[in-house]
Amino acid sequence: MSTRIQPLHLVWLLVAAACDRPADTGGDAGLPEGVHSLERDSAGMLVATTPGARARTPVGWVVDSVPEYRIGEVDGDEPYLFSFIGGARQLSDGRVAVLDERNCELRFFGADGVFLEQKGGRGEGPGEFHPRALGCFLVPSPGNDSLRVFDNGWTLSFFDDRGRFIHRQSVSWDGERVQRVHGVAGKRVLVERRYSPFLNEPPDSRTIGVTEPSTSDFTLFDLESRAPVWEAFHPGYRAYWVRTDQRFYIPFDILPDAVLGGDGLFLTLGEEQGGPEILEYDMSGRLRRVIRLAEPVAAPSPGDIDKLVEFQLDYPELPDTARKRMREYNARAYRQMPLPQFLPVFSRLLVDEVGFLWAELYRFDIRAPVRWLVFSPDGEGLGSVDMPPELEVWQIGRDFVLGMWEGDLDVEYVQRHALVGRG
Repeated sequence: MSTRIQPLHLVWLLVAAACDRPADTGGDAGLPEGVHSLERDSAGMLVATTPGARARTPVGWVVDSVPEYRIGEVDGDEPYLFSFIGGARQLSDGRVAVLDERNCELRFFGADGVFLEQKGGRGEGPGEFHPRALGCFLVPSPGNDSLRVFDNGWTLSFFDDRGRFIHRQSVSWDGERVQRVHGVAGKRVLVERRYSPFLNEPPDSRTIGVTEPSTSDFTLFDLESRAPVWEAFHPGYRAYWVRTDQRFYIPFDILPDAVLGGDGLFLTLGEEQGGPEILEYDMSGRLRRVIRLAEPVAAPSPGDIDKLVEFQLDYPELPDTARKRMREYNARAYRQMPLPQFLPVFSRLLVDEVGFLWAELYRFDIRAPVRWLVFSPDGEGLGSVDMPPELEVWQIGRDFVLGMWEGDLDVEYVQRHALVGRG
């Protein structure tokens, strides 16, 4: 699923990859360096703990920076032109299914990136999507060649690996549309609904300061009964009114993220509990394990604000004088905001085709590498892997990484990169 974020007023905060400096406050130093533990805490909960230094050490797998192929063109034959890409998935026979977000078309390409056929699209027939659908996204389904398409609001459509329509099902929650479908596995679907109270505030109610936080509400549904199996409600990012007509996001806030694997789901809460950990639930919604890094947590500093303004809130299209003025204005606005107590550690989760959990590390400095930590099925941190810059990773196989890369003129491409050394 695409993770484009629309700008609000002057700024937008990019939440992407890896914290690049050592933590400096709090934390747990209870493990010798390099030792992984799996034990139960005083409440009987299974906790898998890995020293942070070990989990961040390169695991020895390398993602080739040069793609094996690229699908998409600026100008050319229609099947290679995308409005936006709403997801891509490599199937077990090497073919790749790419979803055009705006046209809701499933396009199939061979292992060499050559177009084969097209299914779906807008219309009223079986397997077609309503002309007024807001957009379509391919839902992650690791280890399964069946394709699921979410129409950005209400329904989930099921296709086989050849794009043949099977059935369609509602995924609304309490009669309200959901914003994301994080995964489908067996007879379970994991969805998220977001609520931002500050988006609905009338102008006369806006005061200078911090708004109530948004919320990220998750539920795991049973597809047959449509009954919720598990629900969780967590605070998300907050906003700050600099003036009654101008809003910024609080820097270094982060939304929780969740992913559905083959036999359970994983949730990270942005360190709201004060420690880098991932919660693992089984398919009945029972907390099965806590995956934890033994390392101190970091607090954001005024120097981090300077980096944020310098590298992410710049305006290269403006003349130098206006560009400097805007940068100074942004810096002043951010310096008057309260900072979160902790910097996030994880920003995004993904389960690969083998069943390993990957966690993308948060970064606000765009010079830092795009780094992911790899966890084995028992929760052990195996090490880190760097991804190609500017690649939005959608799928990780035993020997490949598939994702979206944006080129010139905002044209989006699907790229496959070799993953070497995994064995």
